[in-house]
Amino acid sequence: MIRRGNARIARGLALAIAGAVLALSPIASAYIPQADRTIREIAKVNRSSGRSQAIQLELTMRVGQRDPVARGQLITHPSGLARLELRGFSGRIDRYLLSGSELAGAKDGFRIERPQPLLQPLFFLQPSTSSTLETALETFGVLSDVIGLATCGDQDCFVIGDPRLAAPLSERESDYFVLEGDGVLRDPLGPDGDEYALAAETLLGTDGEPVVGRRGESLLGPELSVPEDTLLPRLWVDTEDLQVRRIDRASGVFTIFGPVVSFDRLMIPAWFEIHEPGAEPIRFEVDRAVQVNAPPQAFSRKWLLAPVGDPPGGADGSPPAAPPGALPDSP
Repeated sequence: MIRRGNARIARGLALAIAGAVLALSPIASAYIPQADRTIREIAKVNRSSGRSQAIQLELTMRVGQRDPVARGQLITHPSGLARLELRGFSGRIDRYLLSGSELAGAKDGFRIERPQPLLQPLFFLQPSTSSTLETALETFGVLSDVIGLATCGDQDCFVIGDPRLAAPLSERESDYFVLEGDGVLRDPLGPDGDEYALAAETLLGTDGEPVVGRRGESLLGPELSVPEDTLLPRLWVDTEDLQVRRIDRASGVFTIFGPVVSFDRLMIPAWFEIHEPGAEPIRFEVDRAVQVNAPPQAFSRKWLLAPVGDPPGGADGSPPAAPPGALPDSP
């Protein structure tokens, strides 16, 4: 639920919008920024995290709670290209290629007709401008002009792309509204700190409690034009640090990201899990992360379908170096 009494504020975003630090008070507040400003601040976080160029991740793959089954190398580019090679401990080699929303796969050099969704758009964590991030989101059908608030694990997240969670627009546009625990809707940027009492009908949060309304005689929530059970592509970002925490796909597949850790000056989630309906979650633990030079030919069909006996090459076409601590495949 949205924490009432210890809500976390999107500090960087609040600074950019309000121009001042908003202190936590005993009465919790829910902050809903505008989508375009949020996307702009997410892009800044991507840039400051060192992810705005191609990055290479060395991975360990687990299925469910079982022991590791493969080691992998993932290269992702902010332009919307990504590739993943998995070397199973049984000796099999799987490769996946993502170009925009198009996924292709191969096993031991032979094309897979229906590849598993093991390569998801991690490049959402990379665009350094709002325009490139919006383009990436729209490529996957995410409604980039819609933002709401929901819980993600023990955290609160801004959710981009779901009209059912979105706060309605005010009649006089403001950057965000504040609903305080005393049942008063306040616009901190309005003249004289305008206050508006809540009407009987309000927008309810996921916990059933009112979150935010719009100014006027009746503060109504948005029209639910999207059926409740419809699966929508969405992007979830932590309200505190604006790091990506979850990516939803229209297929029902979703990816959850762990806490961000530092690999030198590169900030990367320590792990990520891919959840597919009806299947055990696939967990990838990040063992190493570096920035690389990845030209377009690094994401070619030639790489995807290369015979297993041929070295696949690194991001720049050179043979990849084994990551520290890498173990050979077992027989």
